Formats: sequence, structure tokens, C-alpha cells
Amino acid sequence: MRPTMRRSTEPRRRWAAALGITALVVTGGGLLGGPAQAAATASVAVDFPTHCIPPPIAGIPPIDGTTTAQVTVDDATPQVGDTVAVTYTVVVPAASNPVDLALPADIMTPTGKVTLGGAQSGDVTVAGPKKNPPVPGKGAFPSFSMTGTFTVTAPGAITLSPGDYNIHTSYIMELDTPCTVTGPPAPVSETVVATGGGQANERAVQLSAASGQAGDEVTVTGTKFTPGAGITVAGRDGDAQTGDTTTATADGSGA
Repeated sequence: MRPTMRRSTEPRRRWAAALGITALVVTGGGLLGGPAQAAATASVAVDFPTHCIPPPIAGIPPIDGTTTAQVTVDDATPQVGDTVAVTYTVVVPAASNPVDLALPADIMTPTGKVTLGGAQSGDVTVAGPKKNPPVPGKGAFPSFSMTGTFTVTAPGAITLSPGDYNIHTSYIMELDTPCTVTGPPAPVSETVVATGGGQANERAVQLSAASGQAGDEVTVTGTKFTPGAGITVAGRDGDAQTGDTTTATADGSGA
């Protein structure tokens, strides 16, 4: 399944938040599930070396620094088939405001990923809201949090490590500061122990781009769907559905 969705002419939005995290995928089997409702467990903050690339307009070289981050979950003892909500908090970013211009409040949108290991491998896509305190010119970026979910597919200990992240700012111009883990994976911040349970829902969608201008096309790729199932993908901006939709039919492999 590789339909192409054209962005609506609504104001530009971060697509990792609008689709990658809160995409509404409708099939004959219903929605892609919601986060499990359980108490979060304690985890540990970890430090890891990070390589950040400031926007070209800043005219400064890449930044090699240290990120302090923490990953938490809402259910540390899920069953196979459960959906676990993940929060990735960057406590101290390795990068800072790359320009002399002060940034006002609520113009910074973070996206990133959490790396799974142990009994289950893969990445969990996470995104945060456009929310931040004012940042002075060349000042340090504030702490921020991003959320996402994953479905447990195998029993055993599953480790979660903070992964790459991107800081997008929308003020006068659209700028990105991507930061990658040097020598991945980063240290383990959280571990969940899964037990056998029901059938896992492994359906997922991925986007060809996490951001762009109104009218740009985004390719949506789906996996693990029922072969021949009709699928509708609808963008969401918070609790509201946007005008961005596309439909497709899963092929014989469920893609």
C-alpha cells in the first residue's frame, strides 16, 4: 500500500504529529488501537553523544555535544498485543538556538524516535506539540517531550533507548536542527517485560516526509494489513481531523 496524499491548503503543520503519530487508519478491523491505560513506571535519564546540524542559514558548523534524555512508558508489564504509550523527554538538548534572533514562545515542534531492543526490535516514532518558552538568541533550547505508541509483538524484556530527534522552529522562516545519536544505540533508559497475550496488532503506516508546505505530496506506506482490505488514512491535528485523506487497498502481502 503506497498511496500518495496531497496536503491540503490549510496552514503548514508538522506531519509527524498530524499523521505519523495520530493517523486514523480505518480498515474492516477498525482503528489501529489506542494507548494502554496503566500507571507509568520509573526509568532512568541517560546521557549520549549527539551530532546536530544547524540550519545552513546559521552559518555555523555541526555541533557535537551531549544529550540528556529519558524514556518512560505507561505500562511496564504489557501482554503481547497491547499498545504501549511511550514518552521521550529530552531533558538537555545538545543543540541551541542557532541564530542571534530570539525565538518567541510556542514556535518549536520536536519529532524523534525511540529505539526498541531485546525481545522486540524497531523504532517508535514520537512527536511533541508546538510548545516552548521564549528562547534568547544563541540561547539553549529548553527541555521538551514527545509521545508515540508501539504494539507489543513478542514476550520478554523489551528495551527502550532514546534515538535521533529533530527540533523544528516556525518563526519568520521554517528551520530544522536534526540531531543524531553518535554510535547508536544510546544507553537503555527503560525496560518493559511483556508476557504472552492476545494476537498482536502489527498494522502500521509510515510517511515519506515529516513536514512540508501546503500542497506538497506525502507518500503513505502501510504494512501488516489484511490482504485486500480497504484502507482510509486521515490526518489529524490534535483532536480535530484535517482535510488530508487518502484511500488504498492492501495488496496480497498486506502492504
